[in-house]
Amino acid sequence: MAYLIGVDEAGYGPNLGPLVIGGTLWRIEDPQGDLAAVDLYQRLQNVVGTKPSPQRLAIADSKVIYAKRKDLSLLEEAVLATCDRAKSVLPIWQGACEVDFADEAVGDHAPWYQGWESPFPLHTTSEIVTRRRDGFSACCDEEGITLADVQSMFLTAKRFNARLVACDNKSTVLSQATMGLVCHLLQTIPTDQSQAIRIVCDKHGGRDYYLGLLQHFFPDVWWQPWEESKAVSRYAAEVGPHQVTIEFRSKGEGFLPTALASIYAKFHREVAMLAFNRYWATHVPGIAETAGYPVDAKRFAQETEAARKKLGIAWETFWRLK
Repeated sequence: MAYLIGVDEAGYGPNLGPLVIGGTLWRIEDPQGDLAAVDLYQRLQNVVGTKPSPQRLAIADSKVIYAKRKDLSLLEEAVLATCDRAKSVLPIWQGACEVDFADEAVGDHAPWYQGWESPFPLHTTSEIVTRRRDGFSACCDEEGITLADVQSMFLTAKRFNARLVACDNKSTVLSQATMGLVCHLLQTIPTDQSQAIRIVCDKHGGRDYYLGLLQHFFPDVWWQPWEESKAVSRYAAEVGPHQVTIEFRSKGEGFLPTALASIYAKFHREVAMLAFNRYWATHVPGIAETAGYPVDAKRFAQETEAARKKLGIAWETFWRLK
């Protein structure tokens, strides 16, 4: 038995809306040799592909998947066909993720998340989701593959800014949040036996050196750098009883667990932006929707300024400072 973990983010570039980091954990009953050679795209090829088709669930870079239709339908298919229906509560701020605060409600950090009652799916159909889910589950069973856990970290603008004040570096905010999620997923793996674990993360802001980050989060672990390059930074260590490798890769979405993590993060980010735009449309009638990226975010900030003052919404609740 072995485990694969993939982690990726959505919303790193915008000034508006949350930064969401997704993580998926997969259990492989028979890795058939070198874990680095396990290709879930190949093993699940009958039901999963990198492009949408009637026969295959599209799991790839979430930006590419989202751009295919400019709506949530393909993201919804992937999320709703693979999530644990008994566990998942959607949207994300109603319990579907490991949020970045302890006893506070997300609505305390952003009023636009309150009162969401729209049922899912929004843009695909329940019939398509059911067909996708049945095919995915059957193929995973045949291959001895289990999507054991999915977790996401949801940083509202207010929480993002609080982290930014502590480290004054946007890339560090992403790296620390990512590693926090990696640690959480690792803790869910049983420790009664030694397991091989491979972790693949997308690179953080173009950085190539992660040894200090790993030492910070695993102070009692001796990490060995295997490679540190523009393409990939790879490290190995014994973490408790487990043999762990972690890679920070350019185009990490080429690894299916990371691609699905990217899709979960993007899905929850886009649902959050639906709530964000809906909220402001009620207070500034006629305002054009925004995706939150810098140039248009400035326009949106100007057009909502009077309403924000009237509503008493602080700048750090509305705007991510970097």
